[in-house]
Amino acid sequence: MKNRTIYTLLILYVLFFCSAGSLYPQNTDTKDSSKSRANFFKPEVYPWGRIKFMMIESNNNIGITDAGSRLGVKVNQNLNNDITLFGGIELSMFITSGGDFRVSPDNSSNTGYINIVNVPNSGVFGLRKGYVGADFKKYGRVSIGKQYGAYYEVAGVTDISENNSGYASYVYSPDGSDGGSTGTGRASNSILYKNTIYNFDVAVSGQFKLSEKEFSKVINSFGASLIYKFPFNINAGIACNEVFLSPDLESHLRGLKSNPLYSSIGINYSTEKLFFGVTYAYQESGDLEQVKDSTVMYSGYGIEIAAIWKPFNRWSILGGVNYKQPQNVDELINKGFKRLVYFYGLQFQPFVNLTFYLEGAYDRSVTSTGDGIPSNISSGVKFIF
Repeated sequence: MKNRTIYTLLILYVLFFCSAGSLYPQNTDTKDSSKSRANFFKPEVYPWGRIKFMMIESNNNIGITDAGSRLGVKVNQNLNNDITLFGGIELSMFITSGGDFRVSPDNSSNTGYINIVNVPNSGVFGLRKGYVGADFKKYGRVSIGKQYGAYYEVAGVTDISENNSGYASYVYSPDGSDGGSTGTGRASNSILYKNTIYNFDVAVSGQFKLSEKEFSKVINSFGASLIYKFPFNINAGIACNEVFLSPDLESHLRGLKSNPLYSSIGINYSTEKLFFGVTYAYQESGDLEQVKDSTVMYSGYGIEIAAIWKPFNRWSILGGVNYKQPQNVDELINKGFKRLVYFYGLQFQPFVNLTFYLEGAYDRSVTSTGDGIPSNISSGVKFIF
C-alpha cells in the first residue's frame, strides 16, 4: 500500500509536468489588459529536483552514497487579488545501490555457522513533504499536510552543513527521525498558519491523527514560533513544541516523566557574503535511545553554532559546532553519553545550479553504550534542476 501511494504521487508529478502547457494554452486576446488578466489567473507549475552524491571516509572506510536527492513540484493558482492557492509534493530519491549482502549473526543456523542474507533496497522514492494551502496575503497563509512545522522556523536555521549539522536543535526528534511524529521537523498530518505582522514572523502548527491510542487529545502536538527582524540583517526568534501523550504511557515507557516538550531560541546575522547563527534548544522527555532491548526516554539541551563566509565569487567557507548534552539519563545509558561535532567545509559553485563541496567533521561524541563516533571527511556534488 505504501509503495502504491508513492508511485501514485510520482505519476501525479509526471502528469503535472506534461500537462502544464497543454491544459492552459496561451491567451490569444489582442488586448493587453485581457492578456494580463489571463496570465494572472493562469496556474503556475514549478517542477524541480536535485541529484546529490557524496564520497565519505570514516574509520578507514570509503563509500559513495546518495546524500539527499529530491524530486518535487510546486503549484500556485491565483483565485483573485487577495487569495492564492498553493501546493507541493517533495519525494526523496534513493539512487544508489539496489540492495546488499550482509553477514547476519542474528540469522545464524543451528550448526553454529552464520548466514549471508540479502538486504533489499527499501524503495526508490519516499515522501518528504506533501501539502496544500491558501495564501490570504495580509491575513496570512494556511496549509495542511506533511510540512515543516512552526518549531522548525527557529530551530532549523543553523542546520547548514551538507552532512554534519542539525544534531543538537531537536528538529529531527526523536533522534534519527524527520521530526514528523513530534511536529518538530517535517510534521505529519499537520495544519500550519504563518503570517508577518510588522517586523514579526508568526507561525502556529498542530497535528491531528484519527485513532492512535498513544495520544490523549484531539490535537496530538502543538507548536508556535515568533521571530523578530531587527535592523542590520539581524533576526532573533523563540519556538516551542509539545506532544500530548496518553497518561498511560508514562508508567510503561522507561524514562518518560511528562509530555515531550521542546523549546529553542536563536539569533542570526545574514547578508550575501556572511551568515552567522546560534541556536539553543532544551527538551523534556523528548529524545530516546535503544539500549539493551529497552527504549529509554531522556531530557537534555543542545547548542548549535553555524557560519558561512563567501570571500570570493562562487566560493564559500563554512564551519560550526553541534553540542547535545543529555540530562536525567537512565542507568542503562553510559554517563559520558553526548553529541559533540566540530564541522568545517569548502564549497565551489561554478554555475548557479551546480555545487562541489568538501566537508569534514571532528567528532568527539560518546554513544549511549560508551563508544566513540569516528570523525569523517566527505566530498560531493549537488546538481539542481
